[in-house]
Amino acid sequence: MEDYEKCTLCGLCKVNCPTFQVLKNEGDSPRGKAILMKKECDDPIFFKCNLCGACKTSCPMGIDLGLKQHRAKLVEKDIQTDANKKMIENVRKYGNPFGDPDDDSDPDELYCC
Repeated sequence: MEDYEKCTLCGLCKVNCPTFQVLKNEGDSPRGKAILMKKECDDPIFFKCNLCGACKTSCPMGIDLGLKQHRAKLVEKDIQTDANKKMIENVRKYGNPFGDPDDDSDPDELYCC
């Protein structure tokens, strides 16, 4: 059983989620994403998460939704936003998500590739 399947949908994760705090949309909250994952929904909405981990630290059960892994699966299926496609292209070409040829970031440390 995946961790997201154990989510009780209590909503305590929303309090610390920066994406939800800005967008104020239930679908953009960790709880909303857990619901979509339970429904096996493949939607680019998962790319709005900044992978900060605040949802896990505020979850009383310590659930890790596995958003990083879920997004990797979406990329494999070519389900992603244009912005994410551009970021991946930049990482592969320049080694950073910004398309800056002078940045010496290690692309293996980034989540997308």
